[in-house]
Amino acid sequence: MIEIKKIENIYCVGRNFEGHAKELGNKVPSSPLIFQKSNSTINFSEKIQVPKNKTIEHELEIVVLIGKDGVPKNSNEAQSFISGFSIGLDLTDRALQGELKKKGFPWFAAKSFKGSAVVDKNFQLECPKEFYLNVNQELRQRGNLKDMIFSFEDILVHISKIVELKKGDIVFTGTPEGVGPLESGDQVEMGFTNHPPKKLIVI
Repeated sequence: MIEIKKIENIYCVGRNFEGHAKELGNKVPSSPLIFQKSNSTINFSEKIQVPKNKTIEHELEIVVLIGKDGVPKNSNEAQSFISGFSIGLDLTDRALQGELKKKGFPWFAAKSFKGSAVVDKNFQLECPKEFYLNVNQELRQRGNLKDMIFSFEDILVHISKIVELKKGDIVFTGTPEGVGPLESGDQVEMGFTNHPPKKLIVI
């Protein structure tokens, strides 16, 4: 396991699985769709706090940890910037996101609220191919690396065309289909197939 001392920037990739893009009525992008969460939204705890009077949806994602500063210019270079892989939830205020999209505004307010970047702090050196999310012991989401539109390396090269990567950055790399609401009292389990899961409770 890899010890994380400090999270710098939190980057996220939208619509990186065709099934998820279609379930929300979105077109599949021709290049990575990048947005951000504030680094103050990081949540390494075993609790998910859902804001009252809000419909908050889970988006299960593989999270990549950046291990050094720099600007990779191709896939081979990008591989050397990845120091670990974990699992996370990009929590989303879906109704607010819909309103912002209609107005052509950024999604920041729908993505950056307290505890909305849920991450298992146990990063691994190798990335398993399959990952899943159970809510109340029922399968909600299942993903496989082969179904990603853009690879980890593609994503990092794309981000680096905009800003320099920093050691301690994390990247949420996209969610498979099956997103849905979380409610107080829900028991959540997320992880890589055949690996110890992270268990959480919604409060």
